[in-house]
Amino acid sequence: MVKKLLLLTSVLAWISGVSAEEKPKLIVGVVISHFYPEWMDMYGNELSENGLKRVMKQGARVNVNYNYFYTQTGVDHASIYTGMLPTEHGIVSRAWYDRLRRKRQYSTQSDRYTEIGDQQADSIKSLSPDYLQTMSLGSAMKWNNPMSRVFSVAMNGDEAVLSGGSSADMAIWFSEKTGKWVSSSYYCSELPEWLRMYNTWVESDHFVNKGWMMLSDEDKSAARIRLTNHFYYDIARAKKEYNTYRVLKATPYANTLVRVLAEKLIDEERLGVDNDPDLLALNFSCLDYMSRDFTIDSSEEKDMLVRLDMDIAALVSKLDARVGKGNYTLFVTFSEMRELMPEDLRKIKVNSDYFSIFKAVALLKSYLGLVYGPGDWISDYDQGQIYLNRELIEQKKINLKEMQDKVADFMIEFEGVAKVMTAYSLTHTSFPEGVNRLVQNSFSHKRSGDVFFCIHPTWVSELKELEDTYFRHTKRPIVPLYLYGAGVKTDLKGNYTMSDLLPTLCKILGINAPYTAHGKTMF
Repeated sequence: MVKKLLLLTSVLAWISGVSAEEKPKLIVGVVISHFYPEWMDMYGNELSENGLKRVMKQGARVNVNYNYFYTQTGVDHASIYTGMLPTEHGIVSRAWYDRLRRKRQYSTQSDRYTEIGDQQADSIKSLSPDYLQTMSLGSAMKWNNPMSRVFSVAMNGDEAVLSGGSSADMAIWFSEKTGKWVSSSYYCSELPEWLRMYNTWVESDHFVNKGWMMLSDEDKSAARIRLTNHFYYDIARAKKEYNTYRVLKATPYANTLVRVLAEKLIDEERLGVDNDPDLLALNFSCLDYMSRDFTIDSSEEKDMLVRLDMDIAALVSKLDARVGKGNYTLFVTFSEMRELMPEDLRKIKVNSDYFSIFKAVALLKSYLGLVYGPGDWISDYDQGQIYLNRELIEQKKINLKEMQDKVADFMIEFEGVAKVMTAYSLTHTSFPEGVNRLVQNSFSHKRSGDVFFCIHPTWVSELKELEDTYFRHTKRPIVPLYLYGAGVKTDLKGNYTMSDLLPTLCKILGINAPYTAHGKTMF
């Protein structure tokens, strides 16, 4: 009988394509936002051999295509962990206009749950993955093995929630108000004891008081970096002026805070210590909302990259020590990758500028008033789409398609606008390829706007405020993906989409991918 069971186990492992010894005990996903991949070529010699270089050299590297036009944090995280396009998983933007409730709806904002994590948070509305319309990697792991644990950590709540998905044991994010780590009553009624104790010492205060300067001479020697332009940012002064811990998000310390908490979580929740595979989704950023404020080759960005590399090295070292080499699978990829700014492109005489949707909509409102009479014809808008006031259009008995076409014809006249599409065309036509297809892959009949527009590749959206996040997108859908550790084949070749990552991870785990995912395995 024992021999038969052993034979059955071997057959099942062979069918899954991954031997029992190769199956990881822990999947660690690292998504880095606002990264400029060319930094790896610019400053590769200044990185250690134990961080990104180790993952690159000992693992597999491929380019993957998100396969939709505007990439954006939150949207990208949902796509990574569901193996689906925005048109399918429902997170079409960081926020969209809810026509039924006549207000802007943020992708993870919920009225049904409260924030948990400190005494002041009881009445604060919190976040949930309610608007995510499909299963994620965590769901697949839980379905296959209810004993699997799923956690996600990020400085920003939407990234934590959409990485963990609906089945996470907990999504944890940083409170800009208190500098502590919080979660939502969607996941649990109170934080676990270890996290409550961890929050009693507000580690963020240490970094606030420290300020941001270049690495010390000792650190520079260890990292083999030679920075010439020194800088110093008084974070304590900025925090006092703006009365928020958000200022930490604009520094490399944000990644260190995430990494240190992740190490604590691995220990306290005993991730990867048994044969029930777990998932830990981590989210790093490159200076977050301040990513536009420094040039690509600035000392600040270089320092950020080296510190990020040190955090990756520390994380991998922790995984080696706690989970064991060969017992975990790590992937590293990127969200809302950084573009060159007009200031950068003008140096090489490339035509580039900022497109202001705010000015464009102001003129559009005047135009619609002249054509259709007085009225609040625009309900909402963002960098890529415009929502028309359908209730008013119906009251005035105006043909919706006709107005969509009028708006499209008006928008295409703006310098910087490369293409305009209407919701009617996206609904009634199937586009096989090109920009039209990329836009269609982001389109939701219920949640998307009436008119979509794309700006030229070298133009960049103008922000309403310097710290604005809603109007931030990028037009770089092809990003690097690094796979490292258990079950990874290092000789990967070919073209892949981001939708292929989830089925590949499921194959490494030896489980079935969710039937909602449409990607293919990479090996």
